[in-house]
Amino acid sequence: MLLNMKPFLILYFTIMLHTLSAQRDTLIYIGDPMCSWCYGFGPELDKIKNAFPETTFEMVMGGLRAGGTETMMELKNFLKTHWMEVNHATGQRFNYAILEQSSVLYDTEPSCRAVLVAGEMAPSKKYDYFKSVQESFYFHNSLPNDDETYILLAQKAGIDPKTFAIKYRALQSKEKVYSEFELAQKMGVKGFPSLIAKIDGKLFLVTNGYQKAEGIITSLKNRGLK
Repeated sequence: MLLNMKPFLILYFTIMLHTLSAQRDTLIYIGDPMCSWCYGFGPELDKIKNAFPETTFEMVMGGLRAGGTETMMELKNFLKTHWMEVNHATGQRFNYAILEQSSVLYDTEPSCRAVLVAGEMAPSKKYDYFKSVQESFYFHNSLPNDDETYILLAQKAGIDPKTFAIKYRALQSKEKVYSEFELAQKMGVKGFPSLIAKIDGKLFLVTNGYQKAEGIITSLKNRGLK
């Protein structure tokens, strides 16, 4: 699908400001670490990235439930149904115990902010950090509003934990991540995961939702991505 270029001009110039390879073909992933279908899409996205190792890869945090005020327990039935669907479709492992937490808010802003900061400090580690946050939440049941979780994951990734903690807790980082959420909205993204490709200067919506890698790879190759 060829996309309306107007809203994507914002994205295009954002990429130009942050990478020297803006003129190259690019895959742009829009997701949220606490989006269950994004978690399920992880193995497929790995295959897609591996199929196009020379293609620039960018990430935009979507803010699935940024500022959420409902607890895990309040959303238990809704979340468990979705998590079981994702597990059945993708084989990704879930630990459902966290759904019994009555004091933990399902707020996805902190996890998105952590990924943003990790990406600023170590761009080459951003995607792997994103995946570590997903596994930490969905399988190890680390609390999504626990700063120490994200600091420890940064340390494990080889990112200086003290600097990470300062940047993560800074108001500027929170403002930046909300700007990314706004960017995702202006891009017209209706759900996560979403994948967009810029090929020969044109932007294409590759997928808006979970899909297997094989069909996506074939589609991208047919459009000329190498």
